[in-house]
Amino acid sequence: MREKEHKPVTTPMPAALWQLLLRWRWWLGGASGLSIALGQFSEAFLRQEFNANPSVLFDVVLWGGVGGLAVWWSLTFAGRQERRHQAEVEQILEQQRELNQQLQRSNAQLALLSEVNRSLAASISLDEILAVALLFPQRLVPSKAAALWLHDATEVILARTTGVATEELRTLRAPFADRFNDQKVSQIVTAPADPDGLAGVCLRLSIDDGAVSVGWIELYTTGKIALQDDDWSLLHTIAGEIGEVISGARRRVREERATYALEQAIAEERARIARDIHDGLAQTLAFRRMRIDLWLDWLDQEPERLRTELIAFKPLLREQIAELRRAIFALRPIQFDELGFVGGLHRYIIEFGQQQGWTMNVDLNGIAACLSPQIEAISFRVVQEGLTNAAKHATASAVTVQSTQVDGGLQLFIRDNGRGFDLGAVDNASNHLGLRQMRERLATFQGRLTVLTQPGAGTELRIWLPIDVKPAKRQMPKERS
Repeated sequence: MREKEHKPVTTPMPAALWQLLLRWRWWLGGASGLSIALGQFSEAFLRQEFNANPSVLFDVVLWGGVGGLAVWWSLTFAGRQERRHQAEVEQILEQQRELNQQLQRSNAQLALLSEVNRSLAASISLDEILAVALLFPQRLVPSKAAALWLHDATEVILARTTGVATEELRTLRAPFADRFNDQKVSQIVTAPADPDGLAGVCLRLSIDDGAVSVGWIELYTTGKIALQDDDWSLLHTIAGEIGEVISGARRRVREERATYALEQAIAEERARIARDIHDGLAQTLAFRRMRIDLWLDWLDQEPERLRTELIAFKPLLREQIAELRRAIFALRPIQFDELGFVGGLHRYIIEFGQQQGWTMNVDLNGIAACLSPQIEAISFRVVQEGLTNAAKHATASAVTVQSTQVDGGLQLFIRDNGRGFDLGAVDNASNHLGLRQMRERLATFQGRLTVLTQPGAGTELRIWLPIDVKPAKRQMPKERS
């Protein structure tokens, strides 16, 4: 195998030597030209050509000038090439320094983004997420104060502050409140008549989860804020991560509340069933057990009286069996997960009516698809209570359940063709406890119950629930400009 040919390594001339040669190139060119001229003159003198050829002197001067000019031009050209080479080397080194700085910035930004992801992933509750949400933007934009605002269902709330109290924040943000163009756009604003930001600068960083706006972060500092494009890109990435985690935490909270509301509804229903069985069926059976002892005495002594008692006992027993079936039906699981709220409620109403032998007319098309879990739970409970009351007291053959939307709320109608009752005597009657419980449940959600009835004319229940109103909660401060 042939050995590889190694090119000779050339070592560039030191810059100081080049500077010296360029500085003395005129003298070097002149000295070189003079040396060449002297050499030509000496050669012509020794050959004694001056007497034979008078133009020899002109040739000596010409070749001396040409030689000196050649040396000067060579040094000038080589100097220019060296300067061009040095400029290229310096440009390459500058580009290398810029690339190194950019690489260092990119590594620092990646490290910060990785830290953001780790911190947010380790935050379990919404409070933990909000506690770290302000830390990372302040790493990129050092500020004396920061605030995190979040969109709620009906308002904007101040969720977190750092470096300043709530009252001081209101004073601090007053000069900037009217200068933002849009809550969904990140921007930097200064106070009026202060373009240099000496009195203060506010950076508003919009937060969204990729679909909807979640809120924004405000950072307060003094002096102009100089952010490069990659800084803005990193800020928006961090804001997007924060928005997604906040939205995810809110969804988990809603799911937990819905699960808790469902468990609470199940517990309440079980308690109601147990109370109904204890107050109704259990007491009736206990009373009948005592009557049996009396019937045994009548068996030989008063058989006709016993016969009359047993005939009267038969419809009572049928009523108790119906009550027991209602309790068993109420314990059956409702397939909201498979059918949705409207489908599950419709199926429950139809099956309840079939159990009672009613002719049913059900129209639930007026129920909105965006009901909160709390409104769904209370709607089911009042419909269930209304149907149970009709089964217990109305002696109806036909029941209608309808829904519509009125005044920004859900309106439910439950009508039967039963015997009705005297509405004025309800407050003093123990057998209408269900109506009072329905009113109490609806009052929790600012709903209302209207009862239309009279003896012999059936009963109509009108239930109204505000769709967007939630039960009482801890108040948060509104945004104020």
